[in-house]
Amino acid sequence: MSDLYKMLVRPFFFKMEAETAHEIVCEILAYVESFPFLKKAIETLLHSPKDEKIVFGLTFPNALGLAAGFDKNGLFPGVSKALGFGHIEIGTVTPKPQLGNIKPRLFRVIEENSIINRMGFNNHGAEAMGRRLEKYYPKQGRISPLGINIGKAKSTPLEETLGDYLQCIDFLNKSADYFTINISSPNTPGLRELHKQEFLDPLLKGIDERLEKIAKMTFQEKIPYLLKISPDEDFSSIEKILEIAVGRNVGGIVATNTTTDRPNHIRLSEEGGLSGKALEDKSLEIIKFINQLTNDKIPIVGVGGISDGNSAAKKLDSGACLLQIYSGLVFEGPLLPKKILNELYRRKVWLT
Repeated sequence: MSDLYKMLVRPFFFKMEAETAHEIVCEILAYVESFPFLKKAIETLLHSPKDEKIVFGLTFPNALGLAAGFDKNGLFPGVSKALGFGHIEIGTVTPKPQLGNIKPRLFRVIEENSIINRMGFNNHGAEAMGRRLEKYYPKQGRISPLGINIGKAKSTPLEETLGDYLQCIDFLNKSADYFTINISSPNTPGLRELHKQEFLDPLLKGIDERLEKIAKMTFQEKIPYLLKISPDEDFSSIEKILEIAVGRNVGGIVATNTTTDRPNHIRLSEEGGLSGKALEDKSLEIIKFINQLTNDKIPIVGVGGISDGNSAAKKLDSGACLLQIYSGLVFEGPLLPKKILNELYRRKVWLT
């Protein structure tokens, strides 16, 4: 089936402009989302092995998740779960709808199984996302946790950033199993400034306090929140970020977002964040560093360049406890989650 995707389906979509192809795929998956029997049929057909994990207080049926950016508006989390994902992260979402940057803004680097994007947080807004999730993927009875990746609007000054994150939390706390605080996209001007202590500490303080308040008001467990960091920060900067994150009760680190660096062999000169196979080594370095620095005490979600069981295992061996993929789906197809999970399961059985 994987070969069939590469021989027939991928060539068809790769003839299209990258964002057009992505939009068509999202429309198809959103259509399937509204039919429970179709989702059940997909899940029954694929049937990936379970390997339960408990991380930052949540139970995950397996370690593999869908990375933010693929389903920006929460259109098909149920379909993603049916494909085998043990968690689904949607977004990045901003408080109000946002068009994003000027097109074209999504590019394939086919020879490297990688993608360059400068999307700019295009999304329908937090309120619309919340209504859709309550209808199609309600929190009650959910098996695969749902993470919601939140960010600031392009027009919001850095000094007023906290308000954007809090609005998203207020709109979406009824739907989120966890939040991911995106401070690391290179495509929103000034966003990566939030890695600096003078911005990061008050931001995380305000978010932590709001989540504590919501927990007390609803008589429920506090919703965990993660921090998604840039791969372009040096180790001394990451050390300071981790110190702040631990002090502000961050539940985990998502490592990493896309990079603005370009390996010498990447010939495509488009601006934006590079993801996929070309990011793998850089992501691994940062995961290893975080794990060594924190002595395995803060959960790491490994993202960047996972395309098979071997690359997934490298992330886990480097210290990640959960994984996420995006670019791999584009190049390998919808059966990739099942393939990765089967390979990880066989590896675990062999090691034991």
